[in-house]
Amino acid sequence: MMKAKAVALMHKRAMLVAQIAAERASLTRQGAALRPAALMIDKVGAGSRYLKSHPAVLLLPITILALRRPRHLLSLAVSGLGLWRLVRRGRLRLRQ
Repeated sequence: MMKAKAVALMHKRAMLVAQIAAERASLTRQGAALRPAALMIDKVGAGSRYLKSHPAVLLLPITILALRRPRHLLSLAVSGLGLWRLVRRGRLRLRQ
């Protein structure tokens, strides 16, 4: 009686191990499809962190733009301010 129960448990364990191996293989295939998107997100995040730690990098393009087209810079500033306000309002609404 005990031997039959042990054999049944060993059989069930073998089936579960095989199922786990199949699920791991499936997850690996699905993860491979998402890898390019994850790499792009990582690159954007790294760029964002770099700009946060080195804000002076943005001064050169802004200075060139200000010297070449001051009116264009003003319109960009107004658009940027509007976008910033929109994002801020959205964040406040999400908190409520």
